[in-house]
Amino acid sequence: MKVILLNPPSPPDAMANREGTASFGALSPKFLYPPHTLAVVLAALREAGHNVQMIDAAGEKLSLDEVIVRIRQSQPDALGAYASWATRDADKAALAGLRAAFPATPIIVMGAGARYHLDELLAAGASHALAGDPDLAFAALMAKPLPEPGVIKANGLLPDDHNYAGLLKHPEKPPRPAWDAVPWQRYGFLTIFGSRGCDDHCSYCAYVRVQGRSKRQRPAQDVIDEMLWLERTFHPRRIMARDLVFAADRMWAMDVARGLIAGGFSTPWECESRPEQFDPALLKKLAQAGCAAIKIGIESGDAEELVRIGRVEDAVHAATYLAYVREVVDAAKSYGINVRAYVMVGLPGQTMAEIQNTAAYIRTLRPTFFHPRPYEAYPRVALGPGQTEEETAFLLGPLQAVADDLAGEYQRQHSRWRRWRRKLLLAMSD
Repeated sequence: MKVILLNPPSPPDAMANREGTASFGALSPKFLYPPHTLAVVLAALREAGHNVQMIDAAGEKLSLDEVIVRIRQSQPDALGAYASWATRDADKAALAGLRAAFPATPIIVMGAGARYHLDELLAAGASHALAGDPDLAFAALMAKPLPEPGVIKANGLLPDDHNYAGLLKHPEKPPRPAWDAVPWQRYGFLTIFGSRGCDDHCSYCAYVRVQGRSKRQRPAQDVIDEMLWLERTFHPRRIMARDLVFAADRMWAMDVARGLIAGGFSTPWECESRPEQFDPALLKKLAQAGCAAIKIGIESGDAEELVRIGRVEDAVHAATYLAYVREVVDAAKSYGINVRAYVMVGLPGQTMAEIQNTAAYIRTLRPTFFHPRPYEAYPRVALGPGQTEEETAFLLGPLQAVADDLAGEYQRQHSRWRRWRRKLLLAMSD
């Protein structure tokens, strides 16, 4: 069977980052994750013997008309389109256009973060909607004649491989992504998942609504082997580990780092975890393994707010937490690891006083990069709706000023380093 997988076009005024927010998606001004899930689905379809190709309209900045021309040239038997909650308007517009252009072609929409609005996607033009993780389930769906139009559940197709919500039980089972079929060079990096899900119960977190409130991790050697394969096969400038909490299992993270060191791995890479899951010894080992950056969600620098949103238990815990974050940032930077720190803006009940306290904390913390992010209440996120766009924009001001200052400092430091390096190279050439 000939199948085309599609990462649909972005809307005119933003970039559709469908892999963002653990596949709930995001509309970004310029940053995109490569279409990792589609690359895995493509690899699974290849293994099953299908003739399959991908059109990455978001990454290639294609219009819907350009996509339709490409599809007509290939004349596929079926289309598989990736969708997300945050990009639902663009996705529905794309599905409507595809249905008008290809009235008789099955269009199967997928995406773990799309399961909360599958009926809308069916109404827009999809013939079938796959609920749950599509990594293995899409190929299983294409292995036999399609059922009647409507929603198909991943755990109904492969009950041994998925839980009741359709999420993969064993993330080591899908094949490696078929990056050769993706114009990944446009993104500047490749991605890997060493695990899925998280065991914590943060009331504001959307990620676990998609990946599950239980951490399922691949064997460390499996992750090491894939990272070495990425380096030796594709030679990316960097690799991003997309785990929600890479360092939650400290020994596993240590094993990955030791394996990369033993394998001679040299590509810069980065990972993300709660700040309290890092420690100086682990950071040192990660640095030796080539980890160039960590991402940490601090969420707030105000002790009372941290308690109110459930990030910490009480005021004593808040003080300990904020002090330990300082230790983590200082240790990471001392080993040459850049730190990307994130806080949320527009949380329910958030005040300007709390924002000012957070801004002051970040100024003294001095991470390499600082990213204040508007809070968004995705479906079934326990904390509930945040503040309006206008209120959030007002609160963002002091934090954005800190972010701009840190970015300027980083640029000045690197400008000095580049000038020094040019002088050194000139001196060596004399």
